[in-house]
Amino acid sequence: MGVGWGSRLSTVSISLCMTSAQPSISPDVASLLDRLTLLERSASSELAIIEERLPELRRQAKARSKRRRGPGSPDAEKYKLGSILALLGFRGIDDLVLLGLLASGDRGLQWLAEARVEQGPMSFADLVRTAIADEKRADWCRAWGEYRWKAYKRPIYDAAVTSFLESGRTGEAEAWRSRDITDDQADIIQDICEAADVPLPDLNTRGEAFEWIREKGGNPAYWDEPEQPPEWED
Repeated sequence: MGVGWGSRLSTVSISLCMTSAQPSISPDVASLLDRLTLLERSASSELAIIEERLPELRRQAKARSKRRRGPGSPDAEKYKLGSILALLGFRGIDDLVLLGLLASGDRGLQWLAEARVEQGPMSFADLVRTAIADEKRADWCRAWGEYRWKAYKRPIYDAAVTSFLESGRTGEAEAWRSRDITDDQADIIQDICEAADVPLPDLNTRGEAFEWIREKGGNPAYWDEPEQPPEWED
C-alpha cells in the first residue's frame, strides 16, 4: 500500500520547515508553507470523517443482501428514503412526530414558515426541529402520526382480527388458537406497544395474540382521528 496523502504532506511540511529556518526564506516560500499546512489539516480532517463513516457504510453494505426482495422492492424503497432522511440530519427526530408533521398539511406548512421567518436560514431538518420544539405541537404531531400509521396498517388488523370475527370461528375450541403467533399478529402487537410506549406482552399462541389485539384495537377510540386544540382553529 502506498504512502497516504497525510504522510506525504507531513513530509513536505517538515522539509519546508527545515528550509524556513534559513535566513534567506522568501515571502513566496512562506506563503507556500502556510498553504501546505492548511492543506494537510484539511486532508487529515477529511480522513477522520471517512474513517468515522466507514463502519456504518460497511454495515449498510452487508445488510443490503438481507433486505427482503432486493432492489426495487417496497422494503428497499423505504430503506432508501429513510437513509436520505438520516443523511439530511433527521436522525434522532421521533419518527411518529415527523410523520404527523409531514401529514398535517397546511398546519405543518404554517409552522415551518413561521420558524423560517422567526429564526432565519437553516437546514430543513433544523427547521423541522424548530417547528416541533413546542411540546403541545410535538404531542399533537405524534398523535396524528400514530393515527396515520394505524390507518395505513388497518388492513393487517382486519386480516388478523376482523376477518376471524366475521367468520364466526372464534370459539375457545378452535384449532388455530393453539398455533404459533402469525407474522401479522406480531407486527400489530409491536405497533401497538411502540405507540403506547409499553413493553411487549408475553404471548405464546395465536389465540392469546388474537384476544390481546382485539382488546387493544377493539376500542373504537383506538381508531379515532386526534382532535387539534381549539386555539389552533382558523
